[in-house]
Amino acid sequence: MKHYPKDIHLYRIGIAYMLLFVLGVLLSGALLFLRAQGMEDEILQAVASIIDSPAAKSWHNFIEIGTPHLFGMGLTLFVVAHFLLFSTKIPQRWSMRLSVILFGLMFFDIFAYGLIIAGVVVSGWVKLVGVLSFIVLFIILLGWVAVSL
Repeated sequence: MKHYPKDIHLYRIGIAYMLLFVLGVLLSGALLFLRAQGMEDEILQAVASIIDSPAAKSWHNFIEIGTPHLFGMGLTLFVVAHFLLFSTKIPQRWSMRLSVILFGLMFFDIFAYGLIIAGVVVSGWVKLVGVLSFIVLFIILLGWVAVSL
């Protein structure tokens, strides 16, 4: 066993709790997104309605919703990505690449409604692609953090 200047194994408790908390926030956020789009019927019908006719938004709504999402998602991603600094199992170049890609996908996910509002796209597929790609890569990042414990 390596000798670290600090008791690094004690970090596992905080990191494990943070992983569970972030996973819960991520899942509840996805469910709230689907509920806001009309998930009362069924998930597949809600996804189809997002693609066919996304919920009408205005620039005011976009700024009102986008600002706290930029802060909250950015802060969460920043904290989770920094836990990879303790990792001796994941190469730093891979964790850096994934973190930068995730920040890019976060911006794409948040600004996807801006594309719909501006009329660049008329279908909600762009929002679904943004949400799904962000969630999948974020779960991969969470998995890397869990493996690096």
